[in-house]
Amino acid sequence: MHRFPRWQRRTPMRQKNIQRPPLKRIQADPDKGLTAEEVRERVNKGYLNIATDPNEKSALKIIAANLFTFFNTVLFTIALIFIGFMIYLTSIGRSDIVDTYFGFSKFLFLVPAIMNVAMGSFQEIKSLKVIKRLRIVTSTKSKVVRDGIVTPLEASQIVLDDIIVLSAGEQATADMTVLAGEVEVDESMLTGESDYIQKKVGDTILSGSAIIVGNARGRAEKIGNETYAAELTRKVKNGSRHKSELMTSIMKIIKLLTLGLCIAVVVVTITMMYKITVHGNNPMIWDGLTMSLQDPVTWSLIILTNGMFGVGIIPTGLVLTASVALMVSIAQLTKKQTLVQELYSLENLSRVDVICLDKTGTLTDGTMTVCDVKPILPIEEVKRHIQQLMAASEERNATAEALYQYFGIAEHPYFREAIPFSSANKYSGLVYQDNKKLLMGAPEYLLPEKDERLSYVTEHAKKGHRVIAITLDKELIALVAIEDHIRDTAADTLQFFRENGVTVKVISGDNPLTVSMIAEKCGIHNADKYISLAGVPLEDIPALAEEYTIFARVSPEQKEALVMALQNKGHKVAMTGDGVNDILALRRSDSSITFAKATEAAKSCSDVVLLDNDFSHLKEVVGEGRRVIGNIQKTTVLYLMKSIALFLFVFTLIPFAKGQMWFSIENMYMLEAAVIGTGGFLLSLEPIRTPIKGSFLRNIVMQSISAGTLTVCAILLPIMLNTVPKFFGQVPFVTDANVRPMMTVLTSIAGLVVVFSMCIPFNKYRGFALAAISFVVVTLGLLLPSSYIGGKPISAPMLAYDQAHGQHFFDAPLFQEMFHPMKSEVVCSLISDKNNYIVLRLFLYVAIPTFILIRFAVENFARNEHKTPKKNRLFRVGRRLMLASGFVLALHAIMTAAEVIAKMGYADQLKDSSDLYVFIGIYMIYAALHFCIGVIGYRVWHSPTKLSVRFGFIAGLLLFLLTVLPAVFSGSIFSQGDILLTMDSIVMMIITLGYTVGSVIVRFRYDPALARPRTA
Repeated sequence: MHRFPRWQRRTPMRQKNIQRPPLKRIQADPDKGLTAEEVRERVNKGYLNIATDPNEKSALKIIAANLFTFFNTVLFTIALIFIGFMIYLTSIGRSDIVDTYFGFSKFLFLVPAIMNVAMGSFQEIKSLKVIKRLRIVTSTKSKVVRDGIVTPLEASQIVLDDIIVLSAGEQATADMTVLAGEVEVDESMLTGESDYIQKKVGDTILSGSAIIVGNARGRAEKIGNETYAAELTRKVKNGSRHKSELMTSIMKIIKLLTLGLCIAVVVVTITMMYKITVHGNNPMIWDGLTMSLQDPVTWSLIILTNGMFGVGIIPTGLVLTASVALMVSIAQLTKKQTLVQELYSLENLSRVDVICLDKTGTLTDGTMTVCDVKPILPIEEVKRHIQQLMAASEERNATAEALYQYFGIAEHPYFREAIPFSSANKYSGLVYQDNKKLLMGAPEYLLPEKDERLSYVTEHAKKGHRVIAITLDKELIALVAIEDHIRDTAADTLQFFRENGVTVKVISGDNPLTVSMIAEKCGIHNADKYISLAGVPLEDIPALAEEYTIFARVSPEQKEALVMALQNKGHKVAMTGDGVNDILALRRSDSSITFAKATEAAKSCSDVVLLDNDFSHLKEVVGEGRRVIGNIQKTTVLYLMKSIALFLFVFTLIPFAKGQMWFSIENMYMLEAAVIGTGGFLLSLEPIRTPIKGSFLRNIVMQSISAGTLTVCAILLPIMLNTVPKFFGQVPFVTDANVRPMMTVLTSIAGLVVVFSMCIPFNKYRGFALAAISFVVVTLGLLLPSSYIGGKPISAPMLAYDQAHGQHFFDAPLFQEMFHPMKSEVVCSLISDKNNYIVLRLFLYVAIPTFILIRFAVENFARNEHKTPKKNRLFRVGRRLMLASGFVLALHAIMTAAEVIAKMGYADQLKDSSDLYVFIGIYMIYAALHFCIGVIGYRVWHSPTKLSVRFGFIAGLLLFLLTVLPAVFSGSIFSQGDILLTMDSIVMMIITLGYTVGSVIVRFRYDPALARPRTA
């Protein structure tokens, strides 16, 4: 092993511009190769087979890429503009404006941006190191002749003019000229042409070509960056074989949000200029200020408003979250001996619903033993012929290894020519000196179709054995039965696929009955549906692809055709393989999987390499892919919810006199920290078992728009309830002091409603996640300064305290708000007004059912279920009505119980407390009834059995009789004297009617075929 000179140990980026000293070329003998001195000269002068990777990033580049994204640039620019105005306003004596409108809290949007950059860079650098280290372990190797000795070396240790030995299953690691031998190569990785090309003495073999058949020796003519493959890579500048729908979709979203940001800035500026021109002299609108377009203070507030909308619309960390989530998942898989070679291979794996397995090396562990021999000639003569076959084979596969262990190898070979194995013919062999052909291969290919001796093949095939025929000049001389060893983990792994919606197909070159029996032992469903594709034309394969489970005697072209046929039927197909005969199918599949022991050609075109050759790791790979992609979708919805809400808010505020100045960035901090941050993190950890279906954009866009619309309604509702009554000369339902606090509270609740809908159907983890997120919302509401809830900035005066009067640092207003929130002016005003509770309840009663119905309508559209028969659609609508109304009834029961418990606290103080206890008892019975009915509604939606549907129908009728009819006939709905209470009653009546209608639909449209349980 030669030690590289110091300059050679530099990184590829530093090497690429170094001029190498001139070198005298050598025409080395194919049998002797270069001498040690000649190799040393080439190493010292830098003529090594090292190519720079255009996609490789240094640590500094990773940090720069994460830091200087478009959105980060916008955020830091906004922060600098804010600082500039603060300095300017202070210099002209308007520090009061700085304290009132600009504060420390205006810059908190930089915290998640900086954390995203730091954490993202750290995880990416760490993950890349792990992946790079494992790629070195699995890097391509070649056999090189030096000083007459054949030595296996890393591809990077090959030097110019080296003599390289090529054999079937290997990959050319340099551009070379054939000096001896003859091979067939697959250049599809370079040219896209799938036909095998014959290479003879004098022909050029390009680096990256896979050797399919034959043996040869060639001289390295071009190495490193000068090879055809390296030049092609530089031109393409993209090592990815598959396009990433995930990142393509996210980039489309970013482009749309960028356009939306520009539109929002223009609209806000024009609106504010118009409002100030018309109403600038009215200080009641502008919080006591008089506004003028000639006043720099006015422009500072316009810029501040623009900046806050810009910060709100930008989905900080969306791209980083997606790429880092993938990177971390890949790094986690490497700890489980699984190398994912491309970042977005996990995305393709998450969508897989069909996996095509190669029997040998996948279901079986690749080891074989001879279990029986049926000699036609004397056994000693059969042994002698098989020993000659072993001598003719330079590379021994599992079958040859089993024969070698049983029969041995000839010490004195006397054949004239070796016949390499061909996937098309299913045999290999040799030619003796007297021109007799000795062949070894599949009996179906070497014996006549109706040969009686094939019964031996059938007999052993039923036991799961494979049979090899040995013929001499077309005359059978022996049949050898070989037994595969099934992997211990095969049955468990295949059960995982079956339970998680992945159909298993077995594609093999062996006897169909043999493969079927092994598949049955492994527990593959429909293992008895097998077929031999020997002689079946490619155009007939699409008709067979879904009908059969086991495909035997399959050629490489037929494997590829099977994968294509399944893809054309809408399936996402994964393919496992380890030999050159699998390359076409591996490259065609949506996700390709191979083993560390596989041929170099198979590893080079695979997305995933199982480093310890353990098939059971596919469970972790598929599960991790589904988890990370499914949860990126959820996280993206949460990010876009805020962006879409604020974009819509820009336009909905145009009619109001104050325009967009109603909004403050502090109103969104609770939503960002508790719901988007905590919620996104917890939901991203949930395991997902079902395949990811549908387009990424289609899955998230409508959900994001509906979530954004709900959020903008939450922001707009307090403003409407304040300004509209004022416009008509009435007392506002929400006071001026409570508008912004209610905006914060309702926005956070809207976010919780979105997370709540994502958690349906519930399981233990989702229930825990929802409870944890709700806890964080409440905790932050109590611990954060109450000025946040009020949408006011935290500025220097909030940190002031009077030391002269014995006050200390923690007596400052900021810490008083944090440690005594219930005493703060904002919180006291918020909780003392009963209208706020009614508004909150109304919002919940309307938001929960509406959003749940919209969510499932969007899901219905994404799955194309809107095209199903009318009866099916009505049944689904009924179930959803019961679900949405049932949740509101359960929530109403909980809120009623809380109100009743509060009244019990002062029941003893009343003179006529007995009547109150009766009243409380009746209310508790009603609350329990509503809660039980709500639970029944969820049960009917989740798993509608005959019994649950009947209970739901009875509950719906009971609810109608006890709630709707008495309220309608008594007229109590409209006699409450308070419009908010009247609206509250009307909404509850609508919810009750919705439940009743849903229960009637489900009862009379019930069909067991439609009653599929909903899984989490």
